[in-house]
Amino acid sequence: MTKYSESADRQATATDRVHRERAHFDQLADDLGNVWWGHKTLAGQARLDHRRELAQKWGKLGPGQLVLEPGAGAGEFTGRLAMSGAHVVAVELSPKQARMGRERLSELSNLHYCVGDVTRLPYADSVFDAVAGCSVLHHFHMPSAMTEFRRVLKPGGRFFFSEPNMLNPQIAAEKNIHAIGKRLGNSPDETAFFRWQLASLLREYGFIEVRVEPFDFLHPGTPDKWIGVAHRLSCLLERIPVVREFAGSLRISAVLNKPS
Repeated sequence: MTKYSESADRQATATDRVHRERAHFDQLADDLGNVWWGHKTLAGQARLDHRRELAQKWGKLGPGQLVLEPGAGAGEFTGRLAMSGAHVVAVELSPKQARMGRERLSELSNLHYCVGDVTRLPYADSVFDAVAGCSVLHHFHMPSAMTEFRRVLKPGGRFFFSEPNMLNPQIAAEKNIHAIGKRLGNSPDETAFFRWQLASLLREYGFIEVRVEPFDFLHPGTPDKWIGVAHRLSCLLERIPVVREFAGSLRISAVLNKPS
């Protein structure tokens, strides 16, 4: 097979995936009014708050910065990123999800919401100070998305995401057994990551200071009255070698080492 046809096959795969993801999240907008049931619980909101703190710390977000949030959905994490004072450009594939996010966050002057495909970003090279998001990379065609992230980030630009950990038993079940994933609202193509897999991928695309670490045992379905106890237990489990490898999420941070 020629290089041209290999490239064409990869692009066809990415394009097909984009169509399926858009249809899935448009449907969720109608059925759920969100991108995931876990964002609607009190424990789910606590998880998002924790991820905001991590994004601000590891992404070094603050006033004067331009931050790209790919896969912004209905804006649950977007508003939290904007709390850093950075100007956030939220890109969402689903027009219905983007409309909900735009309406919910219309009062924020440091936020621009747009409908777009992260594998074909409409932005110039080296314009963003950071790219950050929450539980979205596992929906993307990663070679196409990483190529674009590398292109639009400035040299020294920060990369921060929280993503599902494939070593977590529930995550492994829902990502590999279609019936379970469908029942939990997963899209047809989404997956999860092993931490060494992501670390290798980031280095391949020119990132340095790569850190991919498992964290968080707080389940979004935790009853409200048990959230405090579950959070303290989570903090304990995160410090235990081997056990921590089975946490629900991966914290991913890196810096782009791109010649100026």
